[in-house]
Amino acid sequence: MADPANGLIQTQEKDGITITCAYRPTPLLVLQDLAGASEPETTTSRDSLGRAYAGKTYCVLSFSRNGSEIENAFVTDPPAYQQVLTYLNTGMAADAYLATSSQDSVPALASMYLRQYGNTGRSTVLLVFNTSKLQPEAGFHLTVQAQRLGLGTLRFPFTAHALAALPALQMD
Repeated sequence: MADPANGLIQTQEKDGITITCAYRPTPLLVLQDLAGASEPETTTSRDSLGRAYAGKTYCVLSFSRNGSEIENAFVTDPPAYQQVLTYLNTGMAADAYLATSSQDSVPALASMYLRQYGNTGRSTVLLVFNTSKLQPEAGFHLTVQAQRLGLGTLRFPFTAHALAALPALQMD
């Protein structure tokens, strides 16, 4: 999944900021949840999680400036710093949409940001899209109007070929 050659992770550079967008397939999210669960995995728990994630498409955006979280550029201005944190946590969903190759589109359903306090070197936001009435497997692009971060419009295309060639995930 982490190999950029597979088309599931894309990186752009803009104004000294590195932006990475990664597609997160449902089976990966199910495996991650099961790995962190306190109860042993069962077929029922796996199926339940699969149903909870079904009909949605997940993408992770990461922002880094000079190997550091993007919000660190605002740390000396407390109001601006708070605005950036709020935007990353909940505001980015209003500025993101997913469009399929048939030109159907949906806005982000939610955005989630977990502050890492210098542990990762990047600010990471999970975007969730309700694609139950779309066919994202036929290819889609994610667009983010990132003016609040000074980045303008960001566009990340994910082709049907890349999505069809997802690596098989082992459920042990």
